[in-house]
Amino acid sequence: MVSVCASHDFSSSNGYLQYRFGEKGALELAFPPLTESTRSSQYIQARTLMFAGGGGAYLRFIKEQYNYIVYTAIGKGWGAKDGVAVEKNSQLITNLECQDIPISKLNEEFFSRAGLSVDQDEFQIPGLD
Repeated sequence: MVSVCASHDFSSSNGYLQYRFGEKGALELAFPPLTESTRSSQYIQARTLMFAGGGGAYLRFIKEQYNYIVYTAIGKGWGAKDGVAVEKNSQLITNLECQDIPISKLNEEFFSRAGLSVDQDEFQIPGLD
């Protein structure tokens, strides 16, 4: 299971935003760590996407040479695409598409309130090229 979790008070100066992977009660990865000295914005970038007949958004969690990119999008002709892509050294190593309908609040307002920087390396959703 992949989750992006935010505290109720999450903003550019409070709370946390965290990528989590693994089964409930048995997480394999939780990033960034929840410590007072950790600011989420150092490890997370965001961007909205524009498509014909739709749009999307994603969060890029940066952990050393790995990027965990949680995305949601919809477009004319291909429908909805939601999932997480994992890159190592900027190369796609896996893409896990959602099996259920995701619950997503990713949008420009959330990114702005969170104070996340805009991802300069625009993410290409796997399978759309």
